[in-house]
Order: sequence, then C-alpha cells, then structure tokens
Amino acid sequence: MENVIVSWSGGKDSTLALYYLMNNSNYRIRGLLSTTSQASGRLPVHEVRREFIQAQAKSLELPLYDVPLPPMADNSTYERTLQQKFKQFKSEGIYTIVYADLFLEDIKDYRDRLLSTAGMSGLYPLWGKASTTIAEEFISAGFKAIVTAVDTEQLTADQAGCMVDKNFINSLPPGVDPCGENGEFHTFVVDGPIFHSTISVQPGNQFETGGGKFAHIELMKE
Repeated sequence: MENVIVSWSGGKDSTLALYYLMNNSNYRIRGLLSTTSQASGRLPVHEVRREFIQAQAKSLELPLYDVPLPPMADNSTYERTLQQKFKQFKSEGIYTIVYADLFLEDIKDYRDRLLSTAGMSGLYPLWGKASTTIAEEFISAGFKAIVTAVDTEQLTADQAGCMVDKNFINSLPPGVDPCGENGEFHTFVVDGPIFHSTISVQPGNQFETGGGKFAHIELMKE
C-alpha cells in the first residue's frame, strides 16, 4: 500500500481526488497539504480562511499539513518552503503527492519537476477525465460545495456564494469550464460521503481581489 499526501484546496476537485483514493485499497492517505498566507490567514487564490480548511480536515479525520507562506512570497520562496515539507514527508516514508489537475499540461509539468527535484512523484487520479464528467460525478456522489470565488471577466459577481449543483453547472456560459479548471471559479466543499460532519458555514459579505477582477464570498460560521 502506497503512502500519499493529498494537495488540498478545500474545493471540489481535490475532494473528488481524495474520494477516489479513499476507495482504492492501493493507497493510504496520510494527510492533506495546503499553503496559506501568513499575512491574511487564507488559502491564496481561493481566499478561504485557514480555520475552514482546518474544519474540513477535522471532519475528514485526516492530518492537515498547513504550510504558511510569507507575504508576497515569490516563486523561489514557495518552492523552497515546499521542498522543506517534502523532506519531512520523505522522512516519514511518504514519496507521493496527489493533485487534482484535469488537463493543464504546464501546471502538471511544473509540479512534476518540483517533486522530481525532491525525489518524489505526483499522482493525478482525475487526469484526462472530461470536466463535465468530473462535475457530474461530484454532484451525483452527494458532495455539496459553495462557489467562493469567481473571475468577473467570465462570470458575474453574484455567482459567488452559489451552491455547486446541476443548475449552477448548466448556467455557466459557453467557454467556461464546468470545473473551473482555467480559474473561472473556485469552490469550498461543506459535506459529502467522506465527511463525518457537515462544515456549518454560510455565505457572508463579498470582497474583491486583483483590482476587482475576482469576487469572493466570505464564509461565515452558521
């Protein structure tokens, strides 16, 4: 049985990748790996507060390896920080990181190069699957997620805070990936078959990043 760590954004794709491996006896899930900003206490890009990522890990009954990044961290700082964490994993007999990428070759190549430098490898359980198929599998399996961020150049700001369901997927404009693989939207999973309890949150106020390009919903405890 292979020991693995799942790269964790708290969103639907990383959740589905975890779901796949939890149902595969060839793998033992040793924990979740996230990076958060020391300045904001949030997951970069998704902008979900650290406490909610921690709540997911608790509900999943898995250790969370939270890697804090300094403010305005450049790529070399990001890589150096991750390499230190990879060294720790290797000392514990873990040589594989799971990613939920679907089809972006440049991102996969970057991950593989970074892992190879550390003497590790990547596992991509969703790779090559159609985005429509992944979205349908996520919903039909009984997972529930909230749209936490949207690219307002491709979606409307009021779509932040929507639940990820068939109506939401069907409402997406032509050219928008059903999984948001190109960054059109990001999500936060609150419940599903691998969670032991619901993450009790509700959409709060909206805020912007990127000079207004991205609209985010602040998640609040119910």
